[in-house]
Amino acid sequence: MKNQYSESTDITDILNSFTRYLSQKGRSENTIKTYCGVLQSFFYWLESQDKFLKNLNKDDVKRYICYLENEQRSASTIKKIINTINTYAKSINQLELTKDIEYVETKSGKVEITPGFLSNKEVGYLLNKVEKDGNKRNVAIVYTLLETGIRVSELCSLNKADVEFNQKNQTGQMVVRSKEEANTRTIPLTKPIVHHLKEYLNNRNDTEEALFLSNYQKRIAPRTVQHTLKQYGVHPHKLRHTFCYNLVQKGLDLSMVAQLAGHSDIHLIKQYLKSQIQNTTDEKYA
Repeated sequence: MKNQYSESTDITDILNSFTRYLSQKGRSENTIKTYCGVLQSFFYWLESQDKFLKNLNKDDVKRYICYLENEQRSASTIKKIINTINTYAKSINQLELTKDIEYVETKSGKVEITPGFLSNKEVGYLLNKVEKDGNKRNVAIVYTLLETGIRVSELCSLNKADVEFNQKNQTGQMVVRSKEEANTRTIPLTKPIVHHLKEYLNNRNDTEEALFLSNYQKRIAPRTVQHTLKQYGVHPHKLRHTFCYNLVQKGLDLSMVAQLAGHSDIHLIKQYLKSQIQNTTDEKYA
């Protein structure tokens, strides 16, 4: 069956076609109005991310769910949105858009999708690319997200006073305050992070307390971080997931991984264990 929207990327045309599809399925007028409103919001978000509808893929859907999670939308709302996008995928005969996208509901009532992560090869490619560009702030941001697993909102809230360097062995620690979890945790810093943070901070001559600044010398915003990482073809959530997955792969106790990641629900960390088992199986039969 031909994709009925392959020749058009106009939002109005797509919504009209989706409306006809829902009508044919016997959906009520209120249901159709709700579904189209949800889909329209998704499309507008895609446009804000400079994405073309004709190139829509599963990663775009995953990123949108992550965005909704960061916006602290309720679990019931996110579930409805996922169901709507799934219905849309069926209507255009592109079931791969939502295929195998799994999510879990935490004890706090939030929804998080089953994590995706970067392979060692992909990590190497990312670090090589960002270091080659030579922007010390961006290098420090990528290393910090990748090797601490903190959320973008937490990264933007960091102050210089939250970071302590150990001059003796060139390591350190970082105090992270999470608004979402209403707790404080201390994360050890590896030598590479310490090195790149120092490189960045030594290059600054301002008196701002924020650890990371925008190009306008103000505290950096989450959208700026997301836009920066987008240039390297990666979403910040994937760096966080990579951090957690690597710790699980190394055999670190799941409760400790949850503590370092700022998760109150260990069930989320078990998703990384599931990913590890799946990844090992895939490699075995590759």
